[in-house]
Parts: sequence; C-alpha cells; structure tokens
Amino acid sequence: MGAVIVCEREQAETPYYIESMGVRLYSMEELAYFLYQNIYLVDKRMLGVHLWDWIRTEIGNPELSERLKKGAEAGSSLQNMVLTILRSVNYYTQEELNQLSSKMKILNTYQEQERLKLRADEYFINGSYQAAIYEYEKILDIRQSDRLGVEFYAHVWNNLGVCCCRLFLFGRASRAFRTSYQYCRDPEVLKQYVFAMRMGLAEEDFEEAMELQNIRGEQLAEMTEEYDRLLEEAAEHLERYGDPVKRLYELEGEYYKNTRYA
Repeated sequence: MGAVIVCEREQAETPYYIESMGVRLYSMEELAYFLYQNIYLVDKRMLGVHLWDWIRTEIGNPELSERLKKGAEAGSSLQNMVLTILRSVNYYTQEELNQLSSKMKILNTYQEQERLKLRADEYFINGSYQAAIYEYEKILDIRQSDRLGVEFYAHVWNNLGVCCCRLFLFGRASRAFRTSYQYCRDPEVLKQYVFAMRMGLAEEDFEEAMELQNIRGEQLAEMTEEYDRLLEEAAEHLERYGDPVKRLYELEGEYYKNTRYA
C-alpha cells in the first residue's frame, strides 16, 4: 500500500482547471503531482498568469506567485518553473526531482516536432482527442524534417486519423490514413483507411471510391468482411447495457471529455 501524503495547506475553494485534460486541482500537492506525471503536456501557457493568480488568491502563497511571474518575465526555462513549483511542496524526494530534471534536459535536445508528438500522444492516450488533433496538426504545419524520417510522419498522420475517427470525423480520418499509407505502405493503415471510408460514405459511394483507389477483389472482400464482423461485435457490446438512458448519459460525458480543446 502506498504512503498517504497529507496536504500542508487547506484545499482551494476554486480549483485550478487544466482545460485540455478536464482536470481540477485543489492543492499545491495535486498541482505538483499533475506536473510530475504529465511533464510532456506542460508548457509555459499552462504555468502562466492564471496559475500565478490562483496560487496567490486561492492557495495564499503570494511569494511563490511573484517568483513564477518574475521568472517568466526574465525568460526562465520551463524546467526551472516546474522545479520551482515542485520544490515549494514536500511531495517529491530530491532524487525524484533530479530524475525529472534529467528527463526535461533530454526533452530540450529533441526537435520541436518530436516534443509536440510526445504531447499529442499523451493527449491521445488520455482520450483528449481534440487536443491531440490540435498538436498533431501543429507538427504538420512545420516544415518537414528529413532527420525524423518518413515513419515519424506516417505515425503522426495515422494517429491523427484515429483521433478523427474517435470523434466521428470520418472524412478527415480517411484523408489522414491515406496520407499515412503514402508515407509507409502499412497494410493495417490501408485497412483503417477502408474502414473510415466505409463509415463515412453510403454503400454506393463507398464502392465507387474503392474502385477509384484500385482496392477491389479479394483484398477488399477480406477487409469488408472484417469490418462487418467488428460492427456486429460492437452492437452486441452495446446491447449488454440494461439502461440505455444511463448509457447515453455516460457517452455524452465521454464525448465531452474527448472534445476538450488544448
């Protein structure tokens, strides 16, 4: 069983809200934990004026608030700002802080696209698909780096496609999968492209699109057979819920979480 860490101060009445994650933080210990566990998601905007105001008014620590403000105005690094916050509470050991510092130093050696992908992947894993889409598209807006290679961009386009599918944006998803497949001719990505097209188009339009893409015969038959099987399994899964109204309410909440903006 893990140790219980008692907060040194009372909880804030108004939480600090991390919109992209839908997280409400009520204490400095919770803030420290969030920063430590989600370091790929942290940027200077997250540690900006709204946080300083919260620390000053809700936490009652004007000294720390002023230190963060002056540090930002002086061009302090993200690493220094994070460590300043973490050192203000007795939550992590010096060894843990050193490990975090080393991780952030390694991050500083990455290209901007690599750092953005780490952040986007974290949003993706946590189900914040709209925030992930925003970060993936930022990568694609930057001039392509030869050093990163075609596989890097294939993964970005693929993950973008999956996020779009999760938000029922099948047209955008199919275009992303097709681009990913053009970078790396992965059969699984081609299958995802076909599935996205099938979900987004009427049957007649789908057949026409597959013909234009030269996807036909046994190859197409195998993929559509798998698609039908997965659709059947999904329907069976939904039928297990006894209260459809309750399940609809849960799905609405889940969709709201998925569409939070970074």
